[in-house]
Amino acid sequence: MYNKWFFITEKIWNNAFSFEKRENKKLWVPELKKIDSFDEIKLQDDSEKIAFEDFDFEDKLSANYGLKNFYEIEWKSKSIYLFDNHNHALFFWYFARDKWLINQKWNILYHIDEHADYRDPEIDLEKIDSESIFNYTNFSDINVWNYIIPAEKEGLIWKTIQIRNTQNLEDYENWKLKFIWENIILNLDLDFFQPDLDFIDYQLKKKVVLDIAKKASVITVSTSPFFINQELAIRVFKDLFDY
Repeated sequence: MYNKWFFITEKIWNNAFSFEKRENKKLWVPELKKIDSFDEIKLQDDSEKIAFEDFDFEDKLSANYGLKNFYEIEWKSKSIYLFDNHNHALFFWYFARDKWLINQKWNILYHIDEHADYRDPEIDLEKIDSESIFNYTNFSDINVWNYIIPAEKEGLIWKTIQIRNTQNLEDYENWKLKFIWENIILNLDLDFFQPDLDFIDYQLKKKVVLDIAKKASVITVSTSPFFINQELAIRVFKDLFDY
C-alpha cells in the first residue's frame, strides 16, 4: 500500500475538518519511498498538494504542505516510517506486524507528542488484512486525533504510554514509565519540538526519544504539518536520528 499517491476528496479522514468552509476540498497523500540516506528526504513543493488544511487558533485558514513522499529508513537495523499526518501510523503498525517486526498482539506503544491523539472513532476496525487497514486509515473517520484506540481494541497495542511534558520525561528517566518488554513501538510526533514547547528541555526530549528508539522494534514519526513548521520538523528529525 501507499505505492501510488492519491487525493482524499470526500468529507472523511482529516479532510472532514472545516470541509464546508474550505474552498479546497481535497488533501494529498504521497507514496511510500524506501531511502538509504536522510538527505533524500524532501518537502512538498507542489502548491496543489496540500497535506492538511483547517482554521488555526486565530480563525485563519491554514493550508499546510508536508513531505514529497512518505519514507522508510533503516536506522540501527530497524525501520523508521516517516510521514506527515499522524493517523498514518495506524497503517504502519500493522504493516510492521505483517513483516513480523513486532508482536502480533500486546505491544507497548510509547506515544511522544504534544497531543494525546486518544479520541475514540465512531467506526470500529473490523478486518485486519492489509487492504482493510489501509482503507480504514485513509477512507473512514480516522484522523490525527483518533487512530490509537482502534489498535488497542484489536489487541495490537496492550498499553499506551503518553509522554507529553517534562514530568512524563522525568518519570521515564526515573523508571516510572519504563517497561522491560521485547516489543515496543515508538510513536513520535515532531510537534513535541515546536517552539511553543521550548520550555521543555530539548536535550531531555532527545535523550528520552533516543532511549526508547533504541529499544523499539519499529519507529513511526509524524511531521504534523499543521502543528510545526516542516523545515524545523525535518531538522529535528535529522538531529535525533542521523548520526
